[in-house]
Amino acid sequence: MCPIDKAVVFLDFDGVLHPVGVPAVDEDFRLIKNPDLFVWRPILERLLARYPTVGIIVSSDWRRLFDDATLIELLGPLAVRFVGVVECYGSSRSEEILAEVRRRGLKEWVALDDHPSVIAAQAKDDRFIACEPAMGLSSLDVQQTLNLRLACLSLNEF
Repeated sequence: MCPIDKAVVFLDFDGVLHPVGVPAVDEDFRLIKNPDLFVWRPILERLLARYPTVGIIVSSDWRRLFDDATLIELLGPLAVRFVGVVECYGSSRSEEILAEVRRRGLKEWVALDDHPSVIAAQAKDDRFIACEPAMGLSSLDVQQTLNLRLACLSLNEF
């Protein structure tokens, strides 16, 4: 695996791009049309607009349900930033992300997630940005934190 030579955002979907619990799949795990899905994606688009070289690695459990082409489609205007999915599986989301960081040789990254392990990891590593599951990116605090982290990453871009 060649190292990615740009900064990346590890991106969860549920609890980040829309509230946790928004119906997304039917009983056969097929994606349903639901206007409440990805309602906060435009916020991420706006926050990343100043940083055109920042990529996205999907860390969401959606990576286990859908192929890359579907994930890319779900990212909408952010699709051009897609550089892959977390391929490492561990006992917690934060461990999966850290294993992927090592596997890919990443230097510049942040992770947006509502997983409890990310909340715990944030206390030790500010590259983990924890979201409230009901608020995700709609939280002004999360937006401000992400903006600050992106500004720091951009100063260190390759």
